[in-house]
Amino acid sequence: MSDQKGLDDVSLTIHAVNISVEDDFRDRVGQALVKLRRYYSGDVITADVFLREEAHGGPDSKSLRISFGVPGTIMFAEDNGENWDALLNTVTGKLKHQLERHFTNSQNSYRQS
Repeated sequence: MSDQKGLDDVSLTIHAVNISVEDDFRDRVGQALVKLRRYYSGDVITADVFLREEAHGGPDSKSLRISFGVPGTIMFAEDNGENWDALLNTVTGKLKHQLERHFTNSQNSYRQS
């Protein structure tokens, strides 16, 4: 399944393998990505979210990957686990760290405080 929508000039595409994504989780993903806009407010950003659940259902059977594209670079983070919300928090935290490192005040005049 693939779902695409735009939010706050972020082009968001969600790809799901072996699961169906509920609307409230889709909204939480969108909200988390909009929060990342604090760390980069330049041109249009693309976000590809990949959700996968393994059929065996054991520990770490869920996988969340996010590719976050800003002009000139692509940030990527992933994690495996058992809880979608925990995975979302971990992956967006990794992306936040990458954005902070890459776009400091001296390097990016678009950065917001």
